Amino acid sequence: MADAAKFHKVKIDEAPTRSLAMGRGIVHRLVDPDVGSSNVDVHVNDIEPGASRGEIHYHARAENVYIVLDGQLEVCIEGGNRYVLDVGEAGFIPPGVVHTATNARSDVRCRIVEVYAPAGRDFHEVEDWPDGIEPPDLE
Repeated sequence: MADAAKFHKVKIDEAPTRSLAMGRGIVHRLVDPDVGSSNVDVHVNDIEPGASRGEIHYHARAENVYIVLDGQLEVCIEGGNRYVLDVGEAGFIPPGVVHTATNARSDVRCRIVEVYAPAGRDFHEVEDWPDGIEPPDLE
């Protein structure tokens, strides 16, 4: 077995990237199926100040964890609930829960670690919130 199959190391700012939808920021792909992971997907999201909320979606199988490194993250979940995570805080969303997340601040970037488990494409966009109950806007 080659060493690359036994250990993967990458600097956040040198990892492969992709754009967040709607020009909201950048995803730094740290660990995912492209490096051999089948059980976990780990990436760092840099969300621009004042970015719009992301797509309303859920993950059928994947558990979702957010850990805030810089700024504040707004997480909205079904039922009209809105939470703000500060630096050093983590949030967990179980499979099947409709949600979206974005930068809670208009003046600074939000940087988060996002973890999906199991790894792989499990993103199901929905048109609207269940039962039509929208989370409140930021005050």
